[in-house]
Amino acid sequence: MSERHTFTPDSARPDAGAAQAPDASHAVGNRNRWSRVVFAFERLIGDRWYEFNAYMICAAAEGCPGVRDFAAIGVAFRAQDQSEIDFGRIPGLARTSIDAHGDWIAGPMSEGGAGSIGAPIRCRFYLPAPAAQVGVTIRSWRNTHPFRIVQPEIRQAVPDAAHPEDGVPESARGWFGQDSRIVLGPRPAWLRHGLVPGRALVFKGQVIAQGQSDGALAQVSFRDARGNPIPPPYPGTLATLSIPAFLDIPVHREAYRFTLKVSPPPQAATVEIGFATWDPDARLALAAAPDVFLDDELRLANLAEEAGPDAEAVLAHLLGRLGAPRPTQGAAAGSILPYLDPALLEEAPSPLRSVALLRDGPDAAAWADGSVSLASCPAWALPEVPDWGSDPFRSHAWRLAFQSLSWTCAAAGNPERAVRDRAVAVALAWSRANPWGRPADTLSLHPACMAMRLEAMLCLLGAAMRDGDAADRSAVERLGAEIVRHAAALAEILAQHTVAGSLLEAQVAASLMAAGVTLPAFPMARHWTDLAMIALRSGFEAMIDPEGAITEPSYHRRLEILTLALVLMPVLKGRPDLAPLADILDLRLARAWGGLIALLEPDGALPPFDDAPGHTDRYRWMGRVAAAHRHPWMTGPAVGPTSGGWPLPGAPIPSGTILLRRTDAAAGWSAFTADFSEQIHPQDHRDCTSFTFATGGLRWITERGGSQAEPFGPRGLHPAAARAHNIAIPEGREPGAGVGTARATLTLGEAAVHLIETSVHGPDYRHIRAFVLLNDLAGMAVFDRFLTGDRPLSVEGFLHFDPSVVVALDPSHRIFGLRGERRLHIVPHGLAGRIDDIGVHRPWAESPAPVPHPRAAAHHRARPGPCLRYTLSGVRCVAGGLLIAGASDGIARLMRAVDAAGLRRRLTE
Repeated sequence: MSERHTFTPDSARPDAGAAQAPDASHAVGNRNRWSRVVFAFERLIGDRWYEFNAYMICAAAEGCPGVRDFAAIGVAFRAQDQSEIDFGRIPGLARTSIDAHGDWIAGPMSEGGAGSIGAPIRCRFYLPAPAAQVGVTIRSWRNTHPFRIVQPEIRQAVPDAAHPEDGVPESARGWFGQDSRIVLGPRPAWLRHGLVPGRALVFKGQVIAQGQSDGALAQVSFRDARGNPIPPPYPGTLATLSIPAFLDIPVHREAYRFTLKVSPPPQAATVEIGFATWDPDARLALAAAPDVFLDDELRLANLAEEAGPDAEAVLAHLLGRLGAPRPTQGAAAGSILPYLDPALLEEAPSPLRSVALLRDGPDAAAWADGSVSLASCPAWALPEVPDWGSDPFRSHAWRLAFQSLSWTCAAAGNPERAVRDRAVAVALAWSRANPWGRPADTLSLHPACMAMRLEAMLCLLGAAMRDGDAADRSAVERLGAEIVRHAAALAEILAQHTVAGSLLEAQVAASLMAAGVTLPAFPMARHWTDLAMIALRSGFEAMIDPEGAITEPSYHRRLEILTLALVLMPVLKGRPDLAPLADILDLRLARAWGGLIALLEPDGALPPFDDAPGHTDRYRWMGRVAAAHRHPWMTGPAVGPTSGGWPLPGAPIPSGTILLRRTDAAAGWSAFTADFSEQIHPQDHRDCTSFTFATGGLRWITERGGSQAEPFGPRGLHPAAARAHNIAIPEGREPGAGVGTARATLTLGEAAVHLIETSVHGPDYRHIRAFVLLNDLAGMAVFDRFLTGDRPLSVEGFLHFDPSVVVALDPSHRIFGLRGERRLHIVPHGLAGRIDDIGVHRPWAESPAPVPHPRAAAHHRARPGPCLRYTLSGVRCVAGGLLIAGASDGIARLMRAVDAAGLRRRLTE
């Protein structure tokens, strides 16, 4: 593997100023966020994968060596002229709150290395052109003592630097190019935003220039509440003979940040702003959709600082700022009452709750007999005065569900007045216990939790309006104030694109849309609704491409994306201003649904790649969706085991997968699924080329466990490490960002061979994984070939079994999976190098995460099954794997295919 494309830092500094020699040991203190070292790397080439490497040495007395967020790494991107580029998304990195893009650095003992004080740092990312320089920041986070960084460097992250396009298959390059850029031309790229009456909007963004240009412009057009154009001139705009109103954007650098203030004329309700180039040949693009800000005096943080943290005080201050007239209905100034319509409250959409009911069933979140049952935990008696910091089961999932208040929604529609009153009282108690900036539980501030709670507040506001005493509207006032506070916070999240391009963005936008359409008379409602529509459109377009491919790696989250889209369709189609988004979704959903149907195994289950739901209901989710939202293209197999007709004729096979399904009335169904799709996000599971296998009507090889978090909760609680998946890793190195590429499919007698080349193991290795599949799926084989420099090499492989399987090894190293009277035969087989060790361990004995409360443990997903670990070693090239079959004759058939000269040559050359 070539070292010719290794870059050392051109400079290193611990803080602004204080330069430090780039070849020294670099100290990072323990002042959270503020202690840091910054490495600058220049002369890089855009549109390439790179890998940052360093080694971290911690203090022997370090108090947090086992945490996953021990420190943080951030990456800033610069053009050749040193201007920093604000890309919206970078493959391999996540958006962060401090550095624009980055990831966590795990402590030296996070993977169980007891006594270790050192750990390698590896971060792989894609460098989009025209970026040519990066600044890498290593930042203190949870470390209790200073640590040192040695040997920082950056290398091109493909094994053969002479062919940098390797590891980026043609089918996947479209996803890697999705860094949120909006290419500009003479025809404007229009964005539509709702206005707060009489208030300006501020657009902050960046133009990227490749080559000389005359700059860019933003055309402006206003409309009134009926949609009629308001003719210019407009305040603060320029005009030419051909362009009646615009704002000029000079571009003096390769990446130029701009701020545009758009002030509306009287009666304006919406603004359309269109970004374009002056020169038709100019190569300009917006780095991402511009951030959108209201006046500073309407920002939630400023309102809370001036009015105090109480929700009702914030609402009164906001309405005062907006110049709202004093109500004429007997309500005090700052009242929400003039803006409420009881009929609209009765019909308030609850898209996130609808998704939860379809996903989990009607009884997943229950409140009955004074107890709440949440997140698959036991019933918990709700105190008369709830403690909103409660965590009775030491469970993130339970806390998220509890803080969301979604469990109160059903009570809001209960026919008994006392039940409805109790639900309203619970919400009021939550509001009093959670003033702005002082939450009783910080998880309540997670955007998904806030979005669910906003929907719950809307449901409860409707109940309070129905039942409340006309002389005492205190409950209505406080609930209405909380709705405004939540909607304003979620609007600011969307306006700043904090969660752009994700399922979370769509969830936040769906909830904000519900608030906007339910309170249309409120002065900020149009702003909320249009922000939500922009986010829903851009979010779904990023997650579901025109051909129906879904970027989300988890098959169950793919179903959640489709479920949310289907739930939103009736709401969108019911409003003329929202119907265009429904038309876009309708075309994409049909193809996406077909791709999801193709993934189903013959027993109706989705293979559990990446995050999977914490409950054991494998079948009913998709059935409930199909029953509730009928469309002509919703065809598919019946729920539960099938006896024939599989695979579904014409079902599209999602890219990055190998799918084989067989049904046999006598032998039972069989299924094989391998996934080698791209690993882009740092929280993606390290499972490229992992697989599942069932034969004889029994599931044998599966993925380890499932997420114990609610599907709407934060990602990363399911074991994401490579050892939790059916893959092989070289020299203990976790895979990183990259892709798998289908290189060849061979037919060898009665077996098919699929060769997958991957780039996830970095520039030190060339890796191929081969699957040998018998035509009747009575058996399969998996082999890995790792090629490196002329040095010793070791490889670990992992095979995870269904929890109902017992694994046995005999003295001759024959391996059997036992399930009742049935037996699975497993034979190790080396092609290059040698097989060193084979063993079975129980993953739950490792305790990689805190153990749940004993009362909750039995109600979470069953413990994962046994894991077979096998190791191989050699010099320069290691190749080997396992033969797996339901009977000994299957092993013999596999051996004949494996011994074919063509396969052996491809895996050992």
